[in-house]
Amino acid sequence: MDPVSILVLVLCAGVVALLIWFEISWRRNEASKTAQSAGVQMLPKESQTTVEPKGDKKKAA
Repeated sequence: MDPVSILVLVLCAGVVALLIWFEISWRRNEASKTAQSAGVQMLPKESQTTVEPKGDKKKAA
């Protein structure tokens, strides 16, 4: 492949990635607006926790 083809493919991949990022951001904002209008409070990302299985915890010696 010549360098021009590689450059075009890289630019196309960048545009697709940017469009996907815009779509995700738009959907997140819409969900936030819908939740606010319904009176539901969404937790910020920092306060969301993950659930850890109880059996996987190992005690330090």
